[in-house]
Amino acid sequence: MFDIVTEKQKDNVAKFLYDGAKITLATLVLSPITNKEPMKIWVLIVGILVTFISFVLAFNLDKKEVGL
Repeated sequence: MFDIVTEKQKDNVAKFLYDGAKITLATLVLSPITNKEPMKIWVLIVGILVTFISFVLAFNLDKKEVGL
């Protein structure tokens, strides 16, 4: 559906995914831990999964740049 044609596009998508992983980690994982309200375990699990998947996708896009 979406074709990443240039290295710049690839870099931008990787940055977007890294940023998405950071935002997800902060909002769904870390903020419930600091709140005094009871934590919903499903929100924590979904947050960790989305963070992990975004990070892995971004890492795979970036790995050719680093030479891995």
